[in-house]
Amino acid sequence: MNLKNKIREALLEKQKREYEYGCVMVDLSVDKKEWDNIQKMVDEDDIYFGTEEDQGYGRELEPHVTALYGIHDDVLDEDVEKIIAKFTKPEIKLKKISAFKNEKFDVLKFDVESLDMHEMNDMLKKLPYTTNYPDYHPHATICYLKNGTADKYVKKLSDIEPIIATPDIVVYSKPDGSKKKYNL
Repeated sequence: MNLKNKIREALLEKQKREYEYGCVMVDLSVDKKEWDNIQKMVDEDDIYFGTEEDQGYGRELEPHVTALYGIHDDVLDEDVEKIIAKFTKPEIKLKKISAFKNEKFDVLKFDVESLDMHEMNDMLKKLPYTTNYPDYHPHATICYLKNGTADKYVKKLSDIEPIIATPDIVVYSKPDGSKKKYNL
C-alpha cells in the first residue's frame, strides 16, 4: 500500500471516532423520580445546550460518575474489561451541590464522596490515557448552565439531603461513540 492510501485510510479511520477519548463511568442507581425532581428545580432558560457545532450539553439524563476520562482509542476492550472485572459495587455518596465554571458554561454538580471511585480511578490509570486534570474529583453532573447562573442553584439546592447510591453497572464509552455495559 502506498503512502497516499495509508494517509487516506488513517484519515477515514479518524473520522469514525465520535470523541477524542473514551471513558469509564459508573451508572448511578438513583431513583428516577428523585433525580427528575432535582432537574425540575433548574429553570429551562438557564440551561446551556451548546452550539450547533458543539452539542451534547443540557440536563444530565443518565446520572453517572466518571471513573476515568481520556482513555486512548488504541486501548483494547479486553484491557478495560480486565480492570472492570476487579471492581466491586462502589458505595457512592452524592453530597453537597456545587459548580465549576469555564468560559463557555457552568456545570452544576453533586460532589461525590467515595473511596471506591478513587480506587477505580487509580486502577484505570494503568491504561494509556490523557488528561488535563491530574487530580481526580469525582462528581455527578446535574446539568450545564449558562455562564453566571450556577451560583443561584448552588444556593437554592443547598438543603438537598445527601443521596447514597450503590451502582451495579459500569459503562465503557469508547471514542467511536459505542458503549459497553458491565455488571458488577
